[in-house]
Amino acid sequence: MSPCPEAVTAGAARRRARAVSVLGVLSLLLALTPAARADSGGLAAPAPPCAPGWLCGWTGPAYTGVVSLVAQDMPRYPETTAYVGFNDAASVWNAGRTWSADGLRRGRCVTVYNKPDYTGSRLTVRPGQGIPQLAASFGHVRSSRFHTCRLS
Repeated sequence: MSPCPEAVTAGAARRRARAVSVLGVLSLLLALTPAARADSGGLAAPAPPCAPGWLCGWTGPAYTGVVSLVAQDMPRYPETTAYVGFNDAASVWNAGRTWSADGLRRGRCVTVYNKPDYTGSRLTVRPGQGIPQLAASFGHVRSSRFHTCRLS
């Protein structure tokens, strides 16, 4: 004798609801995880980390909330969910690379601007560093440009 279709449907619905609840709790825990410590200089680093080579922006302070990533110059961030971490940015991290050449240490710095087209107030973030809380006076990130910078 097989179970009635209503019982199967109700059981499947309970399993789906339980799975959604578990995913919601895991997402919340991930968003609330305290920042780890970076290896160099004791700077607060995001946990989980920003992918190497990328600039990451979060909607919350201390690298929490929704994250967005870019790896190229952005003259303006479109008002889409893909860039909410910058349009509503509260913190940013530069996971750019570093290298040595001719006895000098260099890296891939990024300058973030509070207006489109690389205008307005600007902040430069060195590789392996971040800004855990953008100042209210800065506002949000509206454009960003990668560039080589001297680190030593």
